[in-house]
Amino acid sequence: MTRPKWLRLGILGMLCAIASPLVVPPLAEANQIIIRTDHHGHHRYPIYERRYPARDDVTVEFIARGDEWANVYVDGRRIFSPRNANRRKRFNFREGAYEIKITGADYFDIWAEGYLDVGRDDTNIIVVSFSERGVRVSGDPYAWIPISTERSSSRRHRR
Repeated sequence: MTRPKWLRLGILGMLCAIASPLVVPPLAEANQIIIRTDHHGHHRYPIYERRYPARDDVTVEFIARGDEWANVYVDGRRIFSPRNANRRKRFNFREGAYEIKITGADYFDIWAEGYLDVGRDDTNIIVVSFSERGVRVSGDPYAWIPISTERSSSRRHRR
């Protein structure tokens, strides 16, 4: 080969070395490389599959408004009982839907019940403030899915 051809090949190689990290995602970003093969066993081009990293737990903070005693149940288990001084508490939840029941001091005095769907989006903190009047959710307003909006104890008093 003549000198101009070597020079052109050198410049082309240098341009490819500079451009390839911009075109092909680094292996740290493309967590997995899948190499497809045809039925004869010949390798074809690699397909980069981007997988999102494992999601951290979502912090859910329960805040009791007012001065009434209450209980918070998650999937049938009492996790928080706000009394006089401890009116807020934080928990870490994994991605998923949880059945939430908020009651007064009596288990059958149901203030609110529904589902809390955490991890639906990129929200890291969900704040659930509640009182005898109802539940308000901030952080992800669509995370709270109420089952009933009327207090069950008020239904008994209407009869």
